[in-house]
Amino acid sequence: MDAPAAAPARRYHRGNVAEDLKTVALRILETERVEDLSVRRLAREVGVTPANFYNHFDSLSELLLDIAADVLDERRALNGHIQRTSKSRVEAVRRSIRAFVELACDRPQLFRVAFGYIPHDTVNARFRNASDAAFAKTAELVYGHPIDDAGDWDASREKYKAAYGVFAMAYGLARMMSERQVPFSRERRAEMLAFVDGVVDIFLSGEIARLLA
Repeated sequence: MDAPAAAPARRYHRGNVAEDLKTVALRILETERVEDLSVRRLAREVGVTPANFYNHFDSLSELLLDIAADVLDERRALNGHIQRTSKSRVEAVRRSIRAFVELACDRPQLFRVAFGYIPHDTVNARFRNASDAAFAKTAELVYGHPIDDAGDWDASREKYKAAYGVFAMAYGLARMMSERQVPFSRERRAEMLAFVDGVVDIFLSGEIARLLA
């Protein structure tokens, strides 16, 4: 009598498992909601066991915060480019806010992950460092000189209120546009960005203060 056939061995995953898990998560976030992610789904699509996932990340939140840190690093680099290629700080701030709105509209799930989806995100060291560096670059756009103490939150709240104001404006406009609270269709992209520029210019020009005087 022939011996029973052996069960096929699980195919060994070749490559960088941690990076492959992030790549699959990013692909899913392009078309689905962050709530559609799970450890089991990511492991299955990468071709590893759920236990293997935990060899690389403590939790799904840890993987998402690693992705969020990448987003913040990209934003810091983009703001550096904007700073180098703008004729004035006003122009740099305007372009930075516009880019923030475009991130939220083009990649809404990544925007959610990077800005508030995961509670207590700053306990993750890499995310906190990326967040501090991104804010420091925003403050540099506003104040015109490098910021060395953005990670000292008590000090920065006192010293860089204008930068917090710019971030608040950018975040508020990004949420409004990405969630269609001010409705613009995708075909009206240019009109949407003109609207954003107009709102920003009202603040940058001091028109709000004159209206309230």
